[in-house]
Amino acid sequence: MRKMIITALAATALLLIPGAPVTAATDAHSHATAAAWCKKKQPSGRYYYQHKKHWDCISPGAFCSKEQRNDYGYSMRAAAHAKRYKCVRYPSNTWHWKPANA
Repeated sequence: MRKMIITALAATALLLIPGAPVTAATDAHSHATAAAWCKKKQPSGRYYYQHKKHWDCISPGAFCSKEQRNDYGYSMRAAAHAKRYKCVRYPSNTWHWKPANA
């Protein structure tokens, strides 16, 4: 228990230091965890892009745009074309990237 408290305090102290590096653990949605080919901002201002009939560099679980609905995409957090997702409509009437059935 004591180790957990000390670790938590140390992590908090790092966040308070100006100029401390932000890691993937503290910023889960950053592009630091993205594959290298997904770090380049596209002309659209976004990091994902359409490639032929699919989308590359999508964020699993994220909202889909209108142009992506019912399309397939590949995760930015995996090797190229390793994890396939589909933009599907949820019961809440929102569209999200969900793992595609194999």
